[in-house]
Amino acid sequence: MKKRTVVPRMAACMAAAGCLACTPRPDNVAFLPEAPDYADSCMWYRSADTVGRRADVFYIAPTCVWSWPDERGDTCCYMNVRDASQRAAVDGSNRLAAALFGESCRFFSPYYRQITMNVWFGPVTEIDARYAAAHGDIVRAFEYYMEHFNEGRPFLLAGHSQGAKAVVELLKHTLTEEQYDRMVAAYVFGFSIDRSELSEYPLLKPAADSTDCGVVVCFNSVSDTGAVSPLFRNNAVCINPLNWRTDTAYAPPSANAGSVFFRASGVSDTLVGRVGGRIDTVSRTLVIDGLDDEEYYIPSIGALFPKGNYHVQELNLYFLNIQRNIDRRIAAFGKSGLNP
Repeated sequence: MKKRTVVPRMAACMAAAGCLACTPRPDNVAFLPEAPDYADSCMWYRSADTVGRRADVFYIAPTCVWSWPDERGDTCCYMNVRDASQRAAVDGSNRLAAALFGESCRFFSPYYRQITMNVWFGPVTEIDARYAAAHGDIVRAFEYYMEHFNEGRPFLLAGHSQGAKAVVELLKHTLTEEQYDRMVAAYVFGFSIDRSELSEYPLLKPAADSTDCGVVVCFNSVSDTGAVSPLFRNNAVCINPLNWRTDTAYAPPSANAGSVFFRASGVSDTLVGRVGGRIDTVSRTLVIDGLDDEEYYIPSIGALFPKGNYHVQELNLYFLNIQRNIDRRIAAFGKSGLNP
């Protein structure tokens, strides 16, 4: 294994440099770039190597874009899916997720008019108002995927941050019973599900172990409960990706198969046996140790993710544990009666 020599924050979407210091205006909710056409292959990030993959993954990228001015000077709070620089920002996350899921799955990720990072600093009412347009794209992309790409195959839903929110909303409002029967699992990286959602929406079933299917795999990581994001303070769901338990049992660093960080060149640096952690039952958050909080802190998003919050690194920290778990859940799904 190679020793990591790069600063890990550089691999993360939310650490994008050169962000615009602009504030979204409430009267600008309807200012949208042109909608993506999912019949256009350019509106998808797809894996090239699909031979032998036993399932698909429909993956939704996290927030990777900051608000930007158009040619008239108006502030846009949504991604322009046709802008090369904005697509490049999103593709860092897509490459990471494709590496994570691609060993077992055909990979499909739609470009969508995600709300920009600036929006998340605003009130919940504004976030929800703006997110509706972004989610409309996700629903259309998922329906297109199901009609044109899926071909009746087992599939996983997955997303990180804003993408994880999209996964939760798809489970709440979009999946049909037939589609759910073919869903291996839903990986909700770095988002929250509260108790009222669990009681109201039957497809939100928290994972209880490493092989259950039709479940939601959800966790958020901090080094101290004081670093829990204000966005996730009502979270009720957490599984420990180091030992796949939902109780407070501590998973030592030896349980970490490998944290993986990718350089811009595509070369990966792997840390084995570095991170350990246990679930805090009050915040339903994974409290980890073994890392230097200062090294992973991103000041530009510190108001949402304080020092000691590892939101940006959720896929990287448990990369090999998650990758192996994806394969195990797909195998378990096949044994349950529907052979992938």
